[in-house]
Amino acid sequence: MEFPNSCGVPIGSIGTGKIDFFKGLTIGNITILNNWSRPLKTVRGFHIVDLSTRTFLQLDPAKSSEVKPTVRTPKEVRADAFFPEVEYKIKDPDFTIKVYSPFVPGDLKDSSLPVIVFEVRGNGVIAISFPNITGSRRWGRVNYRVRGKVSGVLMKNLRALQSDPAYGEVFLGCEGCNSFISYRHWVPASTEGMIEDLGVFDLERLQNEGEIEKYRIEPYAREEISGVVWKEVRGEEKFYLSWYFNGRPHHYPYGHYYENWFGGAVEVAEYVHAKGLRVELDDSRDWLNEAFRNSLYVITHSWLTKDGRLAIYEDPEISLLMNTIGSMTWDGASFTLLEFFPELVKRMDEYMGEFIRGGEVPHDLGEESIEDPIYGASYPYAWNDLGPTWVLMVYRDYVFTGDMAFLKRNYGKMKAVIDWLIRRDEDNDGVPDSKGGFDNSYDGTYMYGASSYVGSLFVCALKAFIKASELLGYDYSGYVEVLRKAKETMESLWNGRYFISWKHGERRKDTCMNSQILGEFWCDILGLGNVIGEDKVVRALKSIYELNGKASPYCLVNSVNPDGSIDTTTDQMMSSWPRVAFAVSAHMILKGMVKEGLEIAEKEWKTISARYPWNQPSKINAFNGEHFGLPYYIGSTSVYLVKYALKKKGINMTDNV
Repeated sequence: MEFPNSCGVPIGSIGTGKIDFFKGLTIGNITILNNWSRPLKTVRGFHIVDLSTRTFLQLDPAKSSEVKPTVRTPKEVRADAFFPEVEYKIKDPDFTIKVYSPFVPGDLKDSSLPVIVFEVRGNGVIAISFPNITGSRRWGRVNYRVRGKVSGVLMKNLRALQSDPAYGEVFLGCEGCNSFISYRHWVPASTEGMIEDLGVFDLERLQNEGEIEKYRIEPYAREEISGVVWKEVRGEEKFYLSWYFNGRPHHYPYGHYYENWFGGAVEVAEYVHAKGLRVELDDSRDWLNEAFRNSLYVITHSWLTKDGRLAIYEDPEISLLMNTIGSMTWDGASFTLLEFFPELVKRMDEYMGEFIRGGEVPHDLGEESIEDPIYGASYPYAWNDLGPTWVLMVYRDYVFTGDMAFLKRNYGKMKAVIDWLIRRDEDNDGVPDSKGGFDNSYDGTYMYGASSYVGSLFVCALKAFIKASELLGYDYSGYVEVLRKAKETMESLWNGRYFISWKHGERRKDTCMNSQILGEFWCDILGLGNVIGEDKVVRALKSIYELNGKASPYCLVNSVNPDGSIDTTTDQMMSSWPRVAFAVSAHMILKGMVKEGLEIAEKEWKTISARYPWNQPSKINAFNGEHFGLPYYIGSTSVYLVKYALKKKGINMTDNV
């Protein structure tokens, strides 16, 4: 897909950090230094050059330079992003450069490698440079020449401590690469200011460095250095940028999964080169697979610890919370990951269960931590939708993997959660009571009494728990009456067109929320059958399509008034949560509303792809389609649910739907 001007596509693997690549083949926002929440935004010293024509294969090779040197650039650079790949087609001189990190479904090791591959096709002498960014300060940085199975430049920092997030090393090289290790890329300009020294990209100058094996920043020198590698390309060559950051900083003392297999950055590059690793994902280019592939970017905002625990930032800039659940956050992302790495998802869902206290499920695993969970993101208010979500996640993991032992291990905690939720029902109507704001994922919106969103999730979670009890041979008779009452309460919210948002005694809110039967979606996708009548489920979905779907040209609005106008009572109501919108789209497809479901999903994606495909927000402004809420949101991959629903219905995107 084409790049919006404001976005770069992040290239990286699970838990390794990433580098954003922009449409002119420049880079920025580096997070490979254990700095997921503090990206290195400005990068100097990265270049790709055809030495045979002295042409920089970038549109603005000195974009970070205070003084702009005059250099030759291509006539055209066209970028096509298809995460975790981006391909650049370059004209005059003619080259194609594909940049990617390997991704191999079912192989966690090969999908979490700290490496970016540059696959260059064409004819010429290609040079690539990359800065030494090791250590949080410049002093101590040193470049070494490496000769071996892959040759190039190894960059380290001899003064960095293990407590430094940037403690580690970077390697740039290829098979048979020549190298230049003493590139001082940031120098005073001849007039004033600082300039990137691009004159080094001359074949004769590079060859005249001699046999220097080591180059370091001298004490007290305020210097920036890079390594350069080059090789003649006749057809195709691969260059490797690998890294290895094995420090133990205070915010990330867990180590990396890749530390189990490798001792340094050169070993990583040798491994990828020897195996010829690539991206092994569906490469069809219909809009839905484009949406799915490019929404997978969120895995680059993740941790994968040395002991194999995975956590994704709810967002890496503001909340910093890990594996947040509720309203299709981690619960949405983990649907996607279940297809690729089911054992990993089961482990993390079970791990979250370790923090259940008295039946209350936490909101997340912690603020830049996986050991310090928050109970409701608006403490001391407990959230009513987290417990049903966790119960449904556990039952889903069983359904998708058939792991009965997993279900049995977690059954006791499922029961504790259900019992806790029942105790939250103070008026004995079968549904946990909502008591205003701050007690569910719509934490800025007031709901009272019986909420269709909370009630729907609860009745489906209760049905999943009863089914689990039946499968495991446990008595569930005491819960049947609760389910009956909860169903009656849900039915009492029906107004003939949809389930209203909430009611409490004589008070009620008659708006139409797109998540009013989110629990029924879970029931359908898990094969549990509907709790409320099929006719009402379909009618509610049709109303959501007609009202919420047509209220905005940009998105599926979270809440609309009975006349179809946007509910402007809160920011949450007047926006769209894309992760929920895609779940609703998938539900429509499962219920036979294929055209309507795809229409809603495609509209949502068009808004996202035109503005912020690799920085998807928690909320879209329904009035103008703009970014509204938390950035780089964990729920970005929920478009996968649309693909899954089509697959479940036996429908291909190539079919005339």
